[in-house]
Amino acid sequence: MRVKSFLAWPSLVVALSVPCLMDCAAAKEATAAASGCDELNGGADAVAKLDIDVKLKAFVSATADLQTVATTIKADVKGACAGFATDLGVTDTWTALGDTDDAISNAMKTGACDQVSAKIDAILKANAMATATLTVSGGQCTVDADFQASCEGSCQADVMCKEGDVTVRCDPAQLTGQCSGTCNAMAVCEGSAMVQADCTGSCEADCTGACSGQVTGTVMGGCTGMCEGKCDGTATPAGGMANCAGTCEGKCTMPAATAMCTGKCEASCKGKCSGNCKVDATAMVNCGANVNCKGGCSVMYTAPKCETELTPPTCMGDASCQASCKSSGELKATCSPPSAKFVITGTADADLVKLQASVEKNLPAIWLAAQTQGKLAVKAAGNVVATGAAAVSVAGSLGGKAIACAGASVSAAAKASASVNVSVQASASVSTSCSGGTT
Repeated sequence: MRVKSFLAWPSLVVALSVPCLMDCAAAKEATAAASGCDELNGGADAVAKLDIDVKLKAFVSATADLQTVATTIKADVKGACAGFATDLGVTDTWTALGDTDDAISNAMKTGACDQVSAKIDAILKANAMATATLTVSGGQCTVDADFQASCEGSCQADVMCKEGDVTVRCDPAQLTGQCSGTCNAMAVCEGSAMVQADCTGSCEADCTGACSGQVTGTVMGGCTGMCEGKCDGTATPAGGMANCAGTCEGKCTMPAATAMCTGKCEASCKGKCSGNCKVDATAMVNCGANVNCKGGCSVMYTAPKCETELTPPTCMGDASCQASCKSSGELKATCSPPSAKFVITGTADADLVKLQASVEKNLPAIWLAAQTQGKLAVKAAGNVVATGAAAVSVAGSLGGKAIACAGASVSAAAKASASVNVSVQASASVSTSCSGGTT
């Protein structure tokens, strides 16, 4: 009997221990849930170290990327608008608002960008006798397709399935890269102020070479139309002068057939372009060394990249996880720095001259937020927020830390998304004002 009694003790111990183990496990999960998710604010590297479900981790990582981009864009836009304000003598109505989105733009129009946009509109309206022409070059953004593909691999049901590369998953019109052959007709040679593209087509920035159509800049060798500005160094009368035989500085409505131009061509450029050159329908050109071709190359691209979102993955996997990977790929986009040129033709007052210098200094950061990086971020932010509901629905079964990080990420994503939208909308307003009402 003693032996039987002795042998029964382990069973009794186990029976008594089970409630304790269950209570201890529950207490541990409750503690983890209450501990929060500090890793989220540590960025993607900190999130990568989290011991949570890999699919949920993709959402938390995308939220961390969104927070990083939102903070960067916000700082860049606010700094640029503050720079404009200082240059143009705008009264500071935003510093008192602190480091908030309202300090950039708000319903009362007291944000830095609100005030700057209004000031630029007023300056351009006061200079009716002058024409300001804005050109911007560079500023393209390419998504991080390698990261996205790697992340999507963790979402797949079949690990042996292989996705197509960026050349397969990118809209052909948005695929860009070095082209050792010729850039196809109607494709784009992506020049910049630092590296001009060889161009036979329409140049959205400055053209150096032969221009057709109206030119804003300098025409050497004769302007057979009206020259507004200076002809051979002498100011032209109001309305311009017809048939300037020498050098026209300002605006020429029609350059001579043999003239060489430096400036903005309204029609076609044959020479060098400091921005995007859309190749003529009847032409095929080599864009030049270190200049990307976007939209079609006669040979395989070298180091191809995509300037838009990738098409959805074909490998079956968790849809929410794949959506998070897509967002991270867009938020990790690499952008080239743009440059701006603001040319004044006609009689300008002191404020317009100040605006010219300020635009060329401060607009590039605004342009990135309004036209390229910001647009990608807005789209990605919307996807991250939409993915949050799915993340919360599954987190409850994944442990306390998962619950904490899912909840924290949903809240953080909503806040970061709102911030990105404010920055991008404010930037769009300023860039539109600098463009005279069009972008």
